[in-house]
Amino acid sequence: MNPLSSLIGSFKALAGSADWTNHFDLSRKGLQASFAALLLTLPALYFIAHAVQVERSKLFGEVLGSIPLWPFVIILTLYLLTFSACAYIFAMLFDNQDRFRPWVITRHWAIFWLVFIVAGLFGIYLLGALPFGLVNSAAMTGFLGILLMDIRLGQTIIPFTIGKAILIACAINAMGLIVVLLGFEQIL
Repeated sequence: MNPLSSLIGSFKALAGSADWTNHFDLSRKGLQASFAALLLTLPALYFIAHAVQVERSKLFGEVLGSIPLWPFVIILTLYLLTFSACAYIFAMLFDNQDRFRPWVITRHWAIFWLVFIVAGLFGIYLLGALPFGLVNSAAMTGFLGILLMDIRLGQTIIPFTIGKAILIACAINAMGLIVVLLGFEQIL
């Protein structure tokens, strides 16, 4: 599968276009590829965290230590996999198991592209071409946009009603935040 095609497919799925499935491999192999793409976001997420550390060291005028790699990887991997676990539970609860695979594949690729776009912005910041405030605002907007993205994908792929989509997206994102907050509380 062409990763660039998944970017187009993600936009089409979010827009509710009927031909979004043409851009994804919805087979078992495609599901495995989407999990691999999700795990490939870990270096980009670490890069983003590093850029934030650079800004913090500038603000506080001190050399801050590096982010511990393995706890970071474990916590963020659990965070990234939270969606799949929660989506499987909700697909079973609402009897939509046949739509589980397309939902997960599309969401994984959408997250993949979102993370790499944000990492690219932080790279431009590190080169000195963009101010940190602008880049950080874009990152926060992207992070909050995950909730909106989950609502829309729940509507277009499953399809859930708007009420169910909002409830499920909020529950999934809350579970992800719990994983991140409890995990980082242990290492900080």
